[in-house]
Amino acid sequence: MPLAFLAPVLVIQGTFLFAPLINTFVLSFTNVRTIGGGRFIGVDNFARLAEDPAFHAAVGRSLLYVAVVVPTITVLAICLGLLLNTLMRGTTLVRTIVFSPMVMPMAIVAILFEWLLRSDGMINQMLIAVNAINQPIRFLSDPSIAIFSLMTVTLWKGVALYTLILLAALQNVSQELEEAAELDGASWLRRTVSVTLPQIRGTTLLIAILAAISSIRTFTEPYVMTGGGPGRSTETVVLYLFRQGVSPGTDAGYASAISVFLFALVVVVSLLRWLASRRVAV
Repeated sequence: MPLAFLAPVLVIQGTFLFAPLINTFVLSFTNVRTIGGGRFIGVDNFARLAEDPAFHAAVGRSLLYVAVVVPTITVLAICLGLLLNTLMRGTTLVRTIVFSPMVMPMAIVAILFEWLLRSDGMINQMLIAVNAINQPIRFLSDPSIAIFSLMTVTLWKGVALYTLILLAALQNVSQELEEAAELDGASWLRRTVSVTLPQIRGTTLLIAILAAISSIRTFTEPYVMTGGGPGRSTETVVLYLFRQGVSPGTDAGYASAISVFLFALVVVVSLLRWLASRRVAV
């Protein structure tokens, strides 16, 4: 009977998850094209990865994305979680504003911010209207700042989910310890640093790793907002994979090797999270 109930889910998972995953591993050792054909070539695709400067640059941008987004979104989630966990007037309104991005698809968010951040967009028009700037800021067309503009979109969309996770953890913080610290004369800041945050350390680590995995897989923001440009300044590793295997490229074997690399990277990050969580628990 349990297998009968699990069978539909197992069939769906096997068809749309495990079979494509196995197929990707197989294709990574071939020179197959997206439109068919191909033969076994061993590890040539992975040797090509090691020598591909465009791939190295894309990985570097993705790692930069992780390095900036993860600590920023973690700090924002902690601050917003602490704010929303307090019983004060207006908290319900603030929660509605903070959590509203969760219901919007990332593609819609990217289109919205592309309109806001372009040279003739609303943000530049507002800055010019208040005489804050003389010329439009090229948020999406300047190679030096375009990727950071995309990070802003990622932060705006993602912080709501991680704040919600942290808020749930804060609801389970021991009130007895909080009250004892307050009776000892500890200030709110002291109680937060010494009592509250240590109790949600495991959850904080969890959202940091989830944010890291999500940042590594960033695709929609650069694809919709900049197309990887200007030049290749916002081309992430997932967008590079897409270009090699789908549009405009048809090198499915090489794209599969990139997918295997990404899979291994996510597994390593997940393993580090598991090991770190065990240390926190101990």
